[in-house]
Amino acid sequence: MAKIIHTADLHIRDGAEKTYCYAVLDEVLDLARSEKADFLVIAGDLFDSFSDFEALRREVVQKLFRLHEERCRIIYIPGNHEARGASSDLSAFSLDPVQFYAKAPFVFFEAAGVEFVCVPHAANYDGYRDWKVPAKKPGSLRVAVIHALNSTVYTGPDDEADSKAGVIEDDFFARFAVDYAAMGHVHSGRVHRIGGALACYPGSPRVWRAHVREAGPRTVTVVETGGAEPALRTVEIRAAGRFREYVLPAELDGTAPLTAVQRIEAEAGPADLVKVRLTGVVEDENAAAAAAAALRERLQGKVRLAEVDLETAPASRLLANGMAKAFLAELDAVRPDETDGPDYRRWLLARQYGLEEIAARSEEPE
Repeated sequence: MAKIIHTADLHIRDGAEKTYCYAVLDEVLDLARSEKADFLVIAGDLFDSFSDFEALRREVVQKLFRLHEERCRIIYIPGNHEARGASSDLSAFSLDPVQFYAKAPFVFFEAAGVEFVCVPHAANYDGYRDWKVPAKKPGSLRVAVIHALNSTVYTGPDDEADSKAGVIEDDFFARFAVDYAAMGHVHSGRVHRIGGALACYPGSPRVWRAHVREAGPRTVTVVETGGAEPALRTVEIRAAGRFREYVLPAELDGTAPLTAVQRIEAEAGPADLVKVRLTGVVEDENAAAAAAAALRERLQGKVRLAEVDLETAPASRLLANGMAKAFLAELDAVRPDETDGPDYRRWLLARQYGLEEIAARSEEPE
C-alpha cells in the first residue's frame, strides 16, 4: 500500500507573491510529513513561468530536499507555465533529488509497487498510440501524471493565449490501463471516471488570480492505494486563503456603502484575494475613480490582494431628468438607516436599478 499527496498548479512566482507562494508550499510539505506519504506528485505548473523556474528552483528544491530526507519521493512534471518564455529545453535541467521528468513524450518507472507514466506538458498528444509504454504487471497500480485538459472535464475556453494546455483523449487512459490519473491544469478540484481510470484534478492549492475558477477552498488530494481502487480525500490548504468577489451598488458620489465594506472586512482574511465590482450610476466619474482607489487601499491593509473595478455609468444626463429627481425624492423619503443591514442593502439596490433603468430609457430615441 502506498500513500500519495497529489497537487498541481502552485504557480510559484518571484517578487511580491513569493512569500505567499512559499507559505502554501510549506503547508503542502507539512501535510506530506504528517500523512507519512510515500510520494508527493506535482502535476505541473509548480512555477508560474520559466523566469520563475530559473530564479526560484534552487530555493524550492531545498524545501523539497528536506521532505526527500524523510523518505518521501517527489515526482514533478512541467506544465504549460514552466514553458512560458523558456529560453532552454526544460529536459536539460536536473532538480535532484526531485524526480523531474521533462523529457517528451513520457517517462516510465516503478517504485514501491506503483507504476508511474509521467507525461510532461505538450501542445498535443496526438502520437500517444505509438508510445511504447510497458504492459501493466498483474496486481500493480498504474498512475499517470499528466498536465493537460480532457474533453470529459471541459471547463470553457482557455484564455491563456500564449500557453495553452494540450488535450489528452479518453482512450489514453484505457489504452495504457491507468488506474489513477494525477492531473494538473484545471484549478478547481474534480474527479471523473475516464477510460476506466479515476482521473483527478486536485485544484490549485493557492489563489492564482481574481477569477471565478479560483473560488472555493484550495485543496490537495490524498491518495491511498491498496483497495480495489485508490481511495481519495481532499485536504484544504489554509495558508491559501480564498478568492472572494463582491458586487456593490455605489452611492451617487461613487463610494461603496460603509456597512457593505465593513461586511467584507469581517469576512475576508489576510491571505484572501478580494475583488469588488462597484456598479450603478454616479454623479462624477473622477470622484468615483478616487473613491475606488481609496477603497482598494483600505482593503489592501486587510487582505493579501484587493482589486476594485468600476462598472458605473455617469449620471450627467439624469441631473436634469424630472423622472430621476422624482424617483430619488421618493426613495430618500423611505431611506432606512445604514445600520439596518439587509433593508439598507435592498434600498441601495432599488435605487441603483431604478437609476440604471431611467438612464437606459433616457438614451432611447424618441
